[in-house]
Amino acid sequence: MNADSSSRQSKVRFGAFDFDLRRQELRRQGHLIKLPAAQLRLLNLFLERPGELITRDEITAHLWVDTGTIDVSSGINTSINRLRANLSDPQSSAEYIETVIGLGYRFVAEIAAAPSPAPALPEAPAKSEPPVEETPVPPSEVDEVSLPIAETPTAPVTRSNARSIPHRGWLAVCSLVLLVIAGGFFLLRLTRARSATAAMPVTKTASLPFHLRPVTLTAHGETISAVAVSPDGNSVAFSNRAGVSIHTFGGTDHLLPSRPFFQVSRISWFPDGKQLLLSGTDTQTRRHQVLGAILWEGYLRPFADDADLATVSPTGDSVAYTRHNNTELWVADAGGENPRKLLTDARGSFTYLIWSSTGDHLLADRHTTSPDLDSYESIDARSGAVLTHESGLAFPSGYLLEDGRLYFPISGSQNPASGKTRLMMVHTDPRTGKLLEKPQELQTFSGYGGALSASTDGKRIALALDYATVNVFVADLHLPGPTLDNIRELPHKVEESYPHAWTPDGKAVLSESSVLGTWAIFKNPLDAPESQLVAKLPTGAAMAQTSPDGRWIMFLEVSNNVAAPSGIFRVPVAGGEAAQVPVSGQIEDFLCPVSASGTCVLRETIDNTELVYHALDPVTGIGRELARTPWHPIVLGDWGLSPDGSTLSVTDHDLVHPSIHLVPLGNRNEESPSELPLVGHGALLGSNWAADGRSLFVQCRTRDGFELVNLDMVGHVKVLRKSSVPLWGIPSRDGKKIAFPDRTNSNNVWASDTTQ
Repeated sequence: MNADSSSRQSKVRFGAFDFDLRRQELRRQGHLIKLPAAQLRLLNLFLERPGELITRDEITAHLWVDTGTIDVSSGINTSINRLRANLSDPQSSAEYIETVIGLGYRFVAEIAAAPSPAPALPEAPAKSEPPVEETPVPPSEVDEVSLPIAETPTAPVTRSNARSIPHRGWLAVCSLVLLVIAGGFFLLRLTRARSATAAMPVTKTASLPFHLRPVTLTAHGETISAVAVSPDGNSVAFSNRAGVSIHTFGGTDHLLPSRPFFQVSRISWFPDGKQLLLSGTDTQTRRHQVLGAILWEGYLRPFADDADLATVSPTGDSVAYTRHNNTELWVADAGGENPRKLLTDARGSFTYLIWSSTGDHLLADRHTTSPDLDSYESIDARSGAVLTHESGLAFPSGYLLEDGRLYFPISGSQNPASGKTRLMMVHTDPRTGKLLEKPQELQTFSGYGGALSASTDGKRIALALDYATVNVFVADLHLPGPTLDNIRELPHKVEESYPHAWTPDGKAVLSESSVLGTWAIFKNPLDAPESQLVAKLPTGAAMAQTSPDGRWIMFLEVSNNVAAPSGIFRVPVAGGEAAQVPVSGQIEDFLCPVSASGTCVLRETIDNTELVYHALDPVTGIGRELARTPWHPIVLGDWGLSPDGSTLSVTDHDLVHPSIHLVPLGNRNEESPSELPLVGHGALLGSNWAADGRSLFVQCRTRDGFELVNLDMVGHVKVLRKSSVPLWGIPSRDGKKIAFPDRTNSNNVWASDTTQ
């Protein structure tokens, strides 16, 4: 949505918020959030230019007329942080307002026209429990600029003095701004690292969000077909290709007996937590069947043939299920005796069933093909009479609490890379099942979700999520070409992982992963099923490098709340305690050569006027100066170091004339930098040297995504790989293998980590 379309709309929606442009009112799920004038002006500025970079100078001009008597930097920091607080948008997650380091901010949430109000449903009785609502952070009564909030100082965008690196002045800077708007810098993954309390990325949280963690670690291509939390919340049953397993939280998994060719699609617990009903399909005959299972016994018993969607009543004395391709609704006793048909759907089929807490009626999701429509119905469990009917509401899975609150997931795209799953809630009348309000969104999870289930009290939930993440891949590197062969994904634990170096023997890749809640350094062996923790810090650790002598693994100390790295640490390759490397100044990042020769190089900023490169020793720290260039906009990891440590490859971020600049170091710094143009591959984001020093692996951002390109010293170009996520290549010391990040999908059971 562009600025023009935004200005024509009277109301816009982003996330869980609606903003009335005419009335200047911000509401979350219908509840007014009062914003002071300065925050309203700031919000309007972001909504007028969604996705665009808003510089700090532009914010200053928008908020204040006279800046002679105020601290502008502190005022901007305060305004941004207070607006983030009212949007429940911490800087570490950046769902709405994203910090563009050294430049400004941008509004990254999708903006859409707020939908027209739906016909009002009957109001809830006065005694009905109100929807759970998050209390917004109230704005301070103190003047907007009086309480500075710490933030990394922003670097100037322009400089008038000449640079020793060939450049195109303002053009390069403006190109960088466009590049940042395009996105894709892998630095953003560090500033968006998840907090230690939540392993699952949550797009939007309500007042009591569920923090999800993976229960299963399925192999690529595996699918979770059914999920059901036990009534007491201590276990979760799930089905995959291996059969039905019971996972005990804090314990182990137990695989139930299986029947060949039987694929389970629905699991339902009996109230005693000792028995299950399994609904599924015989993959050979394609007939539906319901089987009964008693935990810790070695067999399955037939419950009903030509049956599906079986669900046990809360009292445990009745079972509801469907027959004849889900067109008939039946009820039987707990053992399958006395079956009786309640209802026939002549125009469509039933897709999901839930018992009421009293056991006297059922909630059903019914689907018709002509017209293509889902409907919500409440059906009397004795007579089959339809007690209430609401068209347009679908709940393909979900759970119902004793007070009548119905929770269900709504998933958009089935593509896990772009899909989102919204956790919805609606109050129903516990006696009749009648809807008492419109459904409201409580929480959003990344990925395509289904098979939502919960304990009886609703304090433990679980669901199957098809979730896209980034992991480490390895390929054999063959010359001439080069070509990538034998590409394989290294084992991972669902959470994202990014490679940055190899161990000296080439048998493992060093990466950072967020599996522990904060970024930590891991060793990923090529021949082992699991990664191994190398080092972690309280705030976070990333960007691992191996020292030239092969004795040390060095890495940056990073933090969600601080834009720049705060220190450099080392740990022995053989294992041990992490120790800080003595350095000073404004650290940007460092690199070590992909060989046993040369020295590591530290890049730091001097007063935002110069970039200085120093030799870096793992033990003694900062050494002699190797090169000095005028300051220019940089991004973490956007430069490379030759294998012998003699030359830098510097990315200029120029979209019009993209090129890599080769800067000599040490005794060769009197030589003029040379330039390697790379046209036709979009924006250049960074580069790494090949092990033989004869070419570069360049990370590119194109209109269609990202490319990993090999560029040799005479300008020959070969595209090695394309992806929807940023790609960079890390060669092993012997030059025979290369590691790179890429997107991967996983389908797993995710559950709330504790009963909440």
